[in-house]
Amino acid sequence: MRILAGDIGGTHARLIYVDDDPQRPIRRIERYACARYSGLIPVIEEFLAQQGLAKVFDAVCLAVAGPVFDGRASITNLPWEISTGALAALLNARSVFLINDLAAVAHAVPGLPPESLVVLQQGTAGAPLNAAVVGVGTGLGAAHLVWCDDRYLAFSSEAGHAGFAPATAEQERLLAWLHQQHVHVSVEMLLSGRGIFTLYRFYRDVLGEPESDRLREQMAGLEDPAPLISRHALAADDPLCCRALASFVEILGAVVGDVALHYFPLNAIYLAGGVVTVLQPLLGDPRFLRALCNKGPMQHYLEQLTVALVNSGTAGLDGAVAYARQQGGHE
Repeated sequence: MRILAGDIGGTHARLIYVDDDPQRPIRRIERYACARYSGLIPVIEEFLAQQGLAKVFDAVCLAVAGPVFDGRASITNLPWEISTGALAALLNARSVFLINDLAAVAHAVPGLPPESLVVLQQGTAGAPLNAAVVGVGTGLGAAHLVWCDDRYLAFSSEAGHAGFAPATAEQERLLAWLHQQHVHVSVEMLLSGRGIFTLYRFYRDVLGEPESDRLREQMAGLEDPAPLISRHALAADDPLCCRALASFVEILGAVVGDVALHYFPLNAIYLAGGVVTVLQPLLGDPRFLRALCNKGPMQHYLEQLTVALVNSGTAGLDGAVAYARQQGGHE
């Protein structure tokens, strides 16, 4: 099969061309900064030109960071509109699919090698998987992976837009502060790249944690301070950064536990996305699993689940390719 697949997020668009020819298999990947383009079509045109590819494909599957309705999708954190009709006309493809980006990661999970996983809690997960997949990057998303008849199905959600539910007195103050600025406070406002800076500002401006002169100077003029804050938290050399990221980890654990309960029963939880990959060392903090499992009478069951981090930068792409192959085999 000649497959064109993509993982289209709010910050980057990744495209992959795969040719399953057993005599001459091909796999080519490129990444593009979304802010440089007016829409997805120019990105695809540039990719095809770079790779010297003709517009003839057996299947096209794009994983998008947003909901998909009737073959159309809008990127939640990007003003792009995508439709299967436009893609089919452009690419002369026999089959065109749009799926949610976390659903794509879910489709990749069963085929991930052990070296692409970092186990945070060893459970009893076996095959087939019944798993929740939670991704944190530009935004937050979740999906549910289940085995049905002879194949895996992934069901997407818009869990990132669910309301933030504080679990501590400090988090209640955080919610009250955010409500002064927003009518609706979603978990994505905190569990995302921009959420890291939100938490930093809360501890600095509301709780009075001192900001170092060094960090203030380093932040000056930065459009996105989150990577800088994360680096200092990982190095454990700035108390304010450490406190903000400790709160991030605790809120993430609680939200992941909530997602798991919505999809329960499960045998595994997988974490994915650029933010959690960068913060992997901090997820070993006991407060993450403690917050995840702290669900009253369900605590014992959550403690039995396998919890693993997907340590692969191509899971969304691999899942889109897997979905294209699966659907091609069922048509």
